[in-house]
Order: sequence, then C-alpha cells, then structure tokens
Amino acid sequence: MLDLLRSIFQIDWRIFMAGAEAWLGGQSPYARLASDTFGRFGPGAFAYPPTALPWLALFVPLGAAGYYLWTLLELALWWLLIRKTQRSQLLLICWSPLILHLVEGQSTFMAILVVWAAARAPQRGWLWGLALAWALTKPQAAIAPVLWLLWGDRQSPLRARLWGGLLLGTLLLALPPTLVNPGIWREWLLSLPAYHARILQMGAWQGFSVLLFALAAWLWYSSRRGGWQWWLAAGAFPQTSFYSMVALMPALRPRPDNWTLAGLALAGVLQGPMQLDLAGGTSLVLLPWILCGHLLAAWMIAGGTKRLPAPARAAANRGEVA
Repeated sequence: MLDLLRSIFQIDWRIFMAGAEAWLGGQSPYARLASDTFGRFGPGAFAYPPTALPWLALFVPLGAAGYYLWTLLELALWWLLIRKTQRSQLLLICWSPLILHLVEGQSTFMAILVVWAAARAPQRGWLWGLALAWALTKPQAAIAPVLWLLWGDRQSPLRARLWGGLLLGTLLLALPPTLVNPGIWREWLLSLPAYHARILQMGAWQGFSVLLFALAAWLWYSSRRGGWQWWLAAGAFPQTSFYSMVALMPALRPRPDNWTLAGLALAGVLQGPMQLDLAGGTSLVLLPWILCGHLLAAWMIAGGTKRLPAPARAAANRGEVA
C-alpha cells in the first residue's frame, strides 16, 4: 500500500508542472515531456486546454513546494465556504475521493470550489465571470454547473456583466499561449487521442453499469436531493478515476448518522485500482462500476432516503446546507 501511495503521490501535479515547464521553455506541452525536476512523461500526458497554461506556469518557479501551496489554497477556500453553516463537511476529509484527489494533486476540487462560491454569491458581475472563466480551464468538471448558473442568471440585470467577465477571462487566458504559439490549439486537439490511448477514461453510464447509473440517478431524484448540476458534473462525463466525485461536494450534507457512516464506508471499500493498467481487462470492466458505486455512496452521505423539502433543494443548488 505504501508503495502504491508513493507511486501516485503528486503524479498529476507533476504532469501539470512538466507541461507548464515545457511551455515556458518554448516546447510543446502536448509532446513528450522531460523535466529534470519532475521526471519524464510520454505524449498525451498533459491534456489540459491551452488556457490552463498561464496559471499553471505561476507555480513552476516554486518547484516541489507548489504542490503544497496548491493543496493549502484548496483547503483554505473549502474552509471559507463551509465555516459558518456547513462545518459538518469536515467529515469528508475521510472520504476516499477527496483523499485521492489531494494526494494526486488534481485540480477538479478547486474548479468546483470556485463555481460553488459563484453560485452562493448574491450577485454575479464581471469578477465572477472572470472566476468562471478560470474554472472552465477544467472544462469537464465545470461545464455543467457553469451552464446551470448561467441559465439561472438569464434574467439577472447583471447577466451582461457576468457574460462579459466570462468572455474577457477566457480571452486573457487564451492570449498568452496563442501569441507564443498560434498552433498550440491544433496541437492540443491532436494530442487528445494520445491521451485517451495512454489512460483509461470511461463514463459511469458505459456498458452494463448503466443500470447502476440509472439507479443512482433515481435514488438522488426520489430523495429530492437537488444539486443536479453537481451530480451531472460528477456522473455524466467520462472520467479517469473516482477522484472526480469531489464535484458533488457542494451537494453533500454529511451528518453523524448511519447513512453518512455507510456512505463513507462504501466509498472506502470502492478504492478500486488507483493505477489503471490498460493491458488488463479487469480495469476496463470495473471503472464504470466503481464510479457508479461512488455515486451511490455520495447519495448515502447526502442523507440517503431522507427527503429534502423545497427550500433545502434550493439551498442544495447553491451548495448550501438548509
């Protein structure tokens, strides 16, 4: 187990830094990555869109300390969101998707935290648009809750400012990599097949697991849980690992009861293969089932069969506890 933890510790963060380091050095982040500091990774290892490169590059000068600063920033923003009314979420520090996410140095949690903060804001103008533009540098995590939020604000008097900030932020993030290398967008698109060949990526609804996926969706609906934008972010998009379940954090309401304990225990059992070997058929079969199992575990943590009244569902959509 210790060897496994050592092999995945910071692995995603190292890939991010190697890609940003290559870009700063005038090389393609989507080709083979070689770094004296972070090791060597094959083509397709870095799959983020070019808009992610400017902010990732800010951490390169920090070296190994960048991972710890990034993790502290995630935990600090999480604490700011939950400290007044949602402290029970601290129980989720024992939740296996969050543990794996933090150990690997992933970015999904931060993207969700930013959209969560925007959803809870009483008004959203230019600055929140800029924040959402940053969150969309992790598109598969942020797209569902961002679209949900934009739809909810379609009649807001500030909607033009929100959209303006979103477009401006995207432009500001896209300009540096585009100016340095106008062909970088083509390189990114061409690298995606290499990424898919390098690592297993499947949706919870693929194969026979679609039955379990439908059950998880029905249970979430029947308990009037709300927060469907977070559920879709976690369950609807193809994933590489179960750390993606942190997208459900805004909708989770852990309590010191049997449902929460059962959910945490089920998530602990569903560790699954942390390193997926494409040469083995077992991983290909198991990943969608593991993802579905984590959706069921999250339903338990959110309260199981306990139905939420309408005000609580509205709060769930904002990522608040009623």
